Amino acid sequence: MAIPNKCTGAGNNNAQNVFKCTFSTALSSAPKYEAWDNAETYPARTIDGTTVAKEIFAGTAGNSNKPMLYLVATTSAAPGANWKPATAAAGSANPNRLKGTTNYVTDPTTPGASGSILWNQGVEVPFDATVPSTTSMAHIIQIRYTYTGTAPTLTFAFNEGTEAAPTWTTFTPGTHGVRYCNAGTVAGTYKLTLPASGTVDAAEQWVTV
Repeated sequence: MAIPNKCTGAGNNNAQNVFKCTFSTALSSAPKYEAWDNAETYPARTIDGTTVAKEIFAGTAGNSNKPMLYLVATTSAAPGANWKPATAAAGSANPNRLKGTTNYVTDPTTPGASGSILWNQGVEVPFDATVPSTTSMAHIIQIRYTYTGTAPTLTFAFNEGTEAAPTWTTFTPGTHGVRYCNAGTVAGTYKLTLPASGTVDAAEQWVTV
């Protein structure tokens, strides 16, 4: 199919088939999902995450100063309704809010050759977040993995079909990225409107150039 396009089920929804990563060779341990600062201009990306100084990880008074990103590994099962964690758990939890190696998610599986992992992710943004958010929200989702023998090639994809019958479209990190958007977004106009108070969860996520 085509990019740009909406990721089916992305966010705080009971959706298992949202994002996928396939490994060409077997891993030696379960992979971990982490989030880090991105120092590049979208859609370019920092290759390896090293810092978590940006507002998306520090939070604001409007969300009690906690990480805004959240993620659930869905390789083994759908996450259930309203799976978003209220707070960040120290170390690994599934689901969890994300902040480097302080708060992260470990997949419940260890993929073999040509094996895949699945996940869903979202963002909860408080009313007092920095606007414009060009740098304050810039981040990467990083998969940390181990292997013996030949290093795997990773292939990333998102679902633009249905939950029951996924249509997986591959994308290239650094060439394509994910935008968090309002409900009813159309290609070319990607915005997330902040509320007058409280927080807002991105209703849609789009993979774009």
